[in-house]
Amino acid sequence: MLGERLRAFRERRGLTLQEVASRSGLSRSYLSELENGKKQPSIKALEALADALNVALDALIPDGGREAEAEAEGRLGEHLRLARERKGMSLAAAAEAAGISAGYLSEIERGQAQPAVETLRLLAEVVGLPLSQAFHCGSIGDKVRMLRERLGLSRAELAEAAGVTPGFIAQLENNKTQASLATLRRIAQCLDVSPCYLILEDDTAEEMIRGLNPELRALLEEPRVQLVLRMVCDMTGPEFEFLLQFIRLLRRSGLQ
Repeated sequence: MLGERLRAFRERRGLTLQEVASRSGLSRSYLSELENGKKQPSIKALEALADALNVALDALIPDGGREAEAEAEGRLGEHLRLARERKGMSLAAAAEAAGISAGYLSEIERGQAQPAVETLRLLAEVVGLPLSQAFHCGSIGDKVRMLRERLGLSRAELAEAAGVTPGFIAQLENNKTQASLATLRRIAQCLDVSPCYLILEDDTAEEMIRGLNPELRALLEEPRVQLVLRMVCDMTGPEFEFLLQFIRLLRRSGLQ
């Protein structure tokens, strides 16, 4: 098991949990849960652990493809759990309404079981989650919570790093408040993602990508283009409007 491999490498190098936590940037309690098999880390967390333990990533996940697949499947459970908690439903109440056991629902939410299609439809209806969103990230709050938990951060730790209060993070994750662009940038930086990831809805982004011509798709893979996109993510409203006007002028001049 992954947890056993993590513990074996740590002990072989004579490191304590706290020392590995300091080296990897993850919390000690999160590492303890990983070693005890109570949580599954994201690929980013695994990379940080591999660096901290001075081992190759493959040494931690020899069957990496299967673990990556399991992580992807686990997102469905995360989205169901977030929707249930946002609706204020207990695990037992949601399970009863869907006609399944609380234990089975718990396994689904933790990514340890995949429901049948009819069960999924019932669960989605019970927790008020559209099926189109069940396999995608939802609101900004949902994304912040999932990223924070995958990094093993508490709300207090994320709040301190982003310069806000734990109460604000709680309200944001429960979709009871909105953050300014400046605050979202700080939170995104703490979670090591682009602000665009938090702001854009998955369905909208995917639809835009599907509409790109092959030449532009190829350009998006170039480092210089990716640099421009990162700069766009950090633009203010007036700066972005200026960029749009410049593009309109450029296209007009090209047509003449």
